[in-house]
Amino acid sequence: MSDPSAVDELGSGPALNMISQQADDVIDDGTDWADLGQELDVSMYQRDDAYPEWHAETTDFEPMFLAMLWAKTEDESVTGLSDRLKSNPETAEAFGFSEDDIPHGDTFARAWRERFESLQGTIETTAKTIDEIATERGSPIGGHTGLEFEETDGTSKRTEQRLLRKKTKEVLNEMAGVVFPALDLPRPKNAIYDQDDMLELMTIMGMKGVAANNGADLHGDKLADKKDIQPSDPFYEDGMRGETLLNAIHKLSVNAITDMVNSAAHRALTRIKPYAEFPDPVFMAIDITYVAYYGEREGLKWVSGTPDHKQYKWCHKFATATLVGEGVHMVVGMLPVGNPDFTDNQAYPGGEEKSYVAGDVVRKLLSKTKRHVTPRCVYADRAFASADTIAAFEQHNMRYLMPAPRNDRTKLWLKRNVDMEQGIVSVEQEWALRGAVKHGVSNERVTTTLIGLPGDPDDEQYGYGETADEGEELIPEEDQAAVPFYTNTHADDEIALDRRQTKRKVEQYNRRGGIETAYKKIKEFAAWTTSKEFEVRLWHFGFAVLLYNAWLMVDFLVQAGLDREFRSKPRITAQRFLSFLDRQLTRLI
Repeated sequence: MSDPSAVDELGSGPALNMISQQADDVIDDGTDWADLGQELDVSMYQRDDAYPEWHAETTDFEPMFLAMLWAKTEDESVTGLSDRLKSNPETAEAFGFSEDDIPHGDTFARAWRERFESLQGTIETTAKTIDEIATERGSPIGGHTGLEFEETDGTSKRTEQRLLRKKTKEVLNEMAGVVFPALDLPRPKNAIYDQDDMLELMTIMGMKGVAANNGADLHGDKLADKKDIQPSDPFYEDGMRGETLLNAIHKLSVNAITDMVNSAAHRALTRIKPYAEFPDPVFMAIDITYVAYYGEREGLKWVSGTPDHKQYKWCHKFATATLVGEGVHMVVGMLPVGNPDFTDNQAYPGGEEKSYVAGDVVRKLLSKTKRHVTPRCVYADRAFASADTIAAFEQHNMRYLMPAPRNDRTKLWLKRNVDMEQGIVSVEQEWALRGAVKHGVSNERVTTTLIGLPGDPDDEQYGYGETADEGEELIPEEDQAAVPFYTNTHADDEIALDRRQTKRKVEQYNRRGGIETAYKKIKEFAAWTTSKEFEVRLWHFGFAVLLYNAWLMVDFLVQAGLDREFRSKPRITAQRFLSFLDRQLTRLI
């Protein structure tokens, strides 16, 4: 007697439970049949296939089963499956049909009557379950009994899914054809594996969030199976093992890794720009992100301290330049910072040893990006506000906007000039400040335009809040009013129109508000490692930047294809992109 516990409320056995659970795990508000078809494993039903292997109609069982399930879920005739599959090639491919080998309609009809006679009840019951799950979650799958199709926003979801698949494939092809050639990992002489094998492996590792060593071993086995490489082959001596990957990275210098990542980012951006039609204007944000470091620090020059408000004490620091526009935050330049040996301290008066100098970080990032990107304005946070940074922007003939320090001098000016009650901005042309400038003197004078914006300095976007930088006092509560900005863009307060335009210009600084979120997302794409070697950690961060850019390129192209207003929040979530990437790479390996 069968075990009653193995039967669910629909009267189905364990096999049906399994396929229903698969659908339940996969379906969300954006899932369509091309997604679901790649995920469903229906091989457990092949034991009930009424056609023997030598049957004249030799179409594989699983594609036929999925096609029948598709028809019954969508409340369509099985006779029309041939035309519907030809009209939906991505769904046909997901089911396992080749483009030139889709059966005729009468073949499907005969198979439903004869081949699947004993499975008709199972397929129909499963179709009902999938329809219920899809309806509940707003997926475009199914007939949605009791709901109008438009109520589920099915049309837009299908369009979005179609674009997601198309654009993801385009961008992945760009990764393989444009990005990968810029990344040159050392290989042993006469190595049996290809360069792209190593980079495909890195993609999988970043997607899975696995460690460099164990992840390479695990997925290297899959690549070996794909290439039909036997354990006795040289692949296992010089191939895709964790140690091989680490050894390859160890042979690269910090500068070489940085140059490769930046070159790859530029190549991808250059290739995608002609048909991406980035929204105008495009701005650029320069910032520094912290990646926590835990462990022994002895002899590690790239590990430095963090601000007091961070939850960790030590970190690696990476400066990035990020394009900021409507619907796009894309990294176009990356630079590791925090090691005195890589800081041009001798070019500054006094020769004091610093782990990095903000103004010189700006110079290096602008040198790496300005050949490929011409932003209307560069945004930087308050940590960059210095005489040297202003000199750097001027030397590169670049417009800038950044919050200024709230010191005694600027606070006094704000109090005297900014009308908080009326909310009126104030502007001071030729505002002078002094400081050490590269190849200059220790108190060199530079000028900028100072803008006073009525607002709350506690707003996180301005970089003030309740934490103070080293040597700076916390702002008294009664003094929490108005925010100063440095800029070399045109700003005036002569008449009301000038003041409104100036205020709008400063409020555009909000565009960089997503940068902190961007850094968190980049970390989601990074394979983690316990290696103390900074080159390994730099490589993983740089490769994560490239995967992050791939996600945003896909999302941007989908939004452009939908022909709607761009959203600052991506339509395609990072997790959804990773899931799709997972399915594509799983099919490759």
